[in-house]
Amino acid sequence: MSDLLQALRAFDGKSTSGLSEVSTRLGGSPGFLADLAGIIGSEEGFVADGATWLIKKCAESGVVPGPTEIAVIVARLDAVPTWQAKLHLCQAAECFVFTPDQAQRFADWAARLLDHERPLLRAWSMSALQQSAKQAPDLAPRAEAALIAAESDTSASVRARARQVRAAARHENAVAKK
Repeated sequence: MSDLLQALRAFDGKSTSGLSEVSTRLGGSPGFLADLAGIIGSEEGFVADGATWLIKKCAESGVVPGPTEIAVIVARLDAVPTWQAKLHLCQAAECFVFTPDQAQRFADWAARLLDHERPLLRAWSMSALQQSAKQAPDLAPRAEAALIAAESDTSASVRARARQVRAAARHENAVAKK
């Protein structure tokens, strides 16, 4: 953890090259994702931003947090301090496997971000709500309402993400019908 924490403390919030190096060097280590999950609420410098960026990078590359790490992430959502760290978790949600209770908790958290001043966070919180609804179907009406609202958002980036989500849902439905 000391190498990881040292790298996260050195992160300036912009240049991710040092984080990429840490991911390459430590990413396969046992406990790497658990260590990251445990510090997503850090208020020290850009530690939370770096930790969540690494979680997102790992998830996108196929190294997905397991049930234990997901439980820690979901338990610590309200401690996530910055919009950037929240964004990373919303983006990584596409790769997360939730229990129904975790999906509900993640959806509740993401729903509070739907009217955030940052358009990217609005867009990806809506997207995270969609992912939660895939794993807890009782959330579908709430997710659909968020998608409809995003389709008429004032920001082009939010509307674009809504179109992508809508298109992906149509594709998934078409595949399921085959």
